[in-house]
Amino acid sequence: MGSCCTCHPKNNKTYTLNLEARPGLYVNEKFSYPSSYINLQSFAQRMANTISNMKIHNPIKTLVSKSKRRYTKDGFNLDLTYITNNLIAMGFPAEKLEAVYRNSIDDVAKFLEAKHNDHYKIYNLCSERSYDETRFQRVATYPFDDHNPPRMEVIQPFCNDVHQWLSQDKNNVAAVHCKAGKGRTGVMVCCYMLYSKQHRTAKDALNFYGSKRTTDKKGVTIPSQRRYVGYYATLVQEALQYQPVTLVIREIRLEPAPLLNGAQCGNIQFTISQQNEKLFTSAPKEVKKGAGLIELPLSQYIPITGDVKVEFCRKTIRKDKMFHFWFNTFFVRDEIVVSGQDNGTLGVPTSDCTIRTVRALSYDEQAATNNHYNNNENQHNSNNHHNNNSSNASGGEPRPRETRANSCSSLGIDNNRMLVLRIDKWDLDDAHKDKPNKLYSSDFRVSTTRIMYQIVQLLISE
Repeated sequence: MGSCCTCHPKNNKTYTLNLEARPGLYVNEKFSYPSSYINLQSFAQRMANTISNMKIHNPIKTLVSKSKRRYTKDGFNLDLTYITNNLIAMGFPAEKLEAVYRNSIDDVAKFLEAKHNDHYKIYNLCSERSYDETRFQRVATYPFDDHNPPRMEVIQPFCNDVHQWLSQDKNNVAAVHCKAGKGRTGVMVCCYMLYSKQHRTAKDALNFYGSKRTTDKKGVTIPSQRRYVGYYATLVQEALQYQPVTLVIREIRLEPAPLLNGAQCGNIQFTISQQNEKLFTSAPKEVKKGAGLIELPLSQYIPITGDVKVEFCRKTIRKDKMFHFWFNTFFVRDEIVVSGQDNGTLGVPTSDCTIRTVRALSYDEQAATNNHYNNNENQHNSNNHHNNNSSNASGGEPRPRETRANSCSSLGIDNNRMLVLRIDKWDLDDAHKDKPNKLYSSDFRVSTTRIMYQIVQLLISE
């Protein structure tokens, strides 16, 4: 007589499967399987390999890639794009279950060995994770955090490394990746294209990368990351040598007040960080409805050097993030001269203020400029005497520009002079997503100002 499975007790056991969905996030799930499937981790790995091997028609990988262009030739299905003939942008080479929706490390290795055997080098930009580097022939790491720009000190060594590798053999390629292979990867690829003179401006490099890497031309979209591509473009265009510059933040202003909690009232707070260390956290500031100006003076002068992050949040029962931005003190260039005595507070710039740009020159460039100027001083004085006190717009020999130290020193003499960094709403991280202008008006901007020798004052105006 036949038997039904319901006539016998189930020989099932319950196991807990710990899956790493992404770094730092673990999902514990209980599954009921026949006891023959004791090694669930092995079973899960076999399933991951099976799904990953569905090359061309794997809808999961395509869904995760979103608008990124994929390489789907010769039996491969990879989140990988040739930006140029020797520059590759790709997603993270993942293992285990993550390979279901990201590039499989096996597939990436097979691709590179098949297409560029002994002529490829991988550049890993992830600070949050790594992998077995022995799976590849060459791997270099230049890590920085997701959704953030790199430290300025990282960009030049990266460009030197890539250029040295590509120059060794015309067949060499550089494969650059972060996690998704878009934002951080785009920053460094664009910087290298500027370094190698493939593009003259940051805008050109960013647009080119966006058109190659994505179908919607949205490559590097985070404002601070785009800003740092612009910073590096400035270094290349003006042949500057980057050197950290120390400034001191004195005050932050918001003008007018943004909307908080659905109404123009509430408390606002900000933090200033440098190298992942919080230097200052302000006390909550009450924002009243209809306030045209919010002044946020610091209780102490905070010296900052190099890469700086400023974050704003709404202070309720919990902290709700508003927006943030990164900037580098070396590139705080614009100088504003405000009439009236400085009594410790910043007067609102008016029409009688004059604004000019102070170039941040390195010591080497300043020395070269001075030598060149001295050699041509007599000719300059005779031919361009009428331009001695202004910038030469007629093509004559320009006067030497001040060094950063000289500029700041001059501010110690004239307390009415301030350096200004202005950032529009559309260049503020998170705030740029407010396209309907519900929280910030379309002309919302951040102004980082007030340097008196090494004193900076931040202004946020709307």
